Amino acid sequence: MTDSLLSITDLSVHFRLPDGEMTALDRVSLDLAPGEVLGIVGESGSGKSQLLFSLMGLLAANARVEGVALFGGQNLLALSPRALDRVRGVSVSMIFQDPMTSLNPYQRVGDQLAEGLVVHQGMGRRAAHAAAVAMLDRVRIPDAARAALRYPHEFSGGMRQRVMIAMALLVKPKLLLADEPTTALDVTIQAQVLDLMSEIARETGTAIILVTHDLGVVARLCDRVVVLYGGRIMEEGSAETMLSQPSHPYSRGLLQATPRMEAEMPPRLVTIPGTPRSGGAMLPGCPFAPRCTERIAECDRVQPPLVPQGAGRLACHLYGVQP
Repeated sequence: MTDSLLSITDLSVHFRLPDGEMTALDRVSLDLAPGEVLGIVGESGSGKSQLLFSLMGLLAANARVEGVALFGGQNLLALSPRALDRVRGVSVSMIFQDPMTSLNPYQRVGDQLAEGLVVHQGMGRRAAHAAAVAMLDRVRIPDAARAALRYPHEFSGGMRQRVMIAMALLVKPKLLLADEPTTALDVTIQAQVLDLMSEIARETGTAIILVTHDLGVVARLCDRVVVLYGGRIMEEGSAETMLSQPSHPYSRGLLQATPRMEAEMPPRLVTIPGTPRSGGAMLPGCPFAPRCTERIAECDRVQPPLVPQGAGRLACHLYGVQP
């Protein structure tokens, strides 16, 4: 992708543990265009959040990172903490999954939102506070002016999540990393917030990487989808294709395990057999092979390459077009 805002090549994340090394991400490569919304899906433990944390320099101290993540001509994975501080909160913002641990309990919500504008954009405090109140109103916080004077513990979990979304969007970043941003929101507010994120992305050209378990969120917001399993990309394609005709057995399993409100309720919800791959040394073959009902002998012996497949990419011995 020649006009990439973000270009990730062979990103791997390893964690040093007392009994050896665990690989959370294995040679992940992807590109993101300005204004594009990329969804990353997969079961818990597939490496979705670690991808976002590695871009923000927020991995645990026992982590080892390899690869390149080019953003604005800089490799985010190689920047010093001071250099990263000039990127985080200015060009790159993140919405964290747990809003209670991400907000300062001793500081009023309005001051926390305004701080980024004052520190990074040189805005006066009065103007920054007004901008913060306006953004709180846009994420549907009732009586935003009064709410800005409250502390995080005075909000419900869903309201705190909206505050976090407002904080991330307020600086109008070039890249927004969203880790399960709508988990704590009810369905009505979720739809409103997703529409707001989409609207701001169109207005400002902000690109979004969205980590989610909710394929309904993917359908509403995403242009393209990456399916992760065991730290590897299984499949990538347009959201329309991935939600209607996925090729990889794992992608199909995720789709089949999603209840459909418009369809008659089946006797039992379809599930993927087995349990998600646990962390550890990377084994030969496809990481999904032990759970795949369609696997062949080669799946256990040789890792399938991630190759172009139509307008996307696919890593599967059975369905992929091998080079």
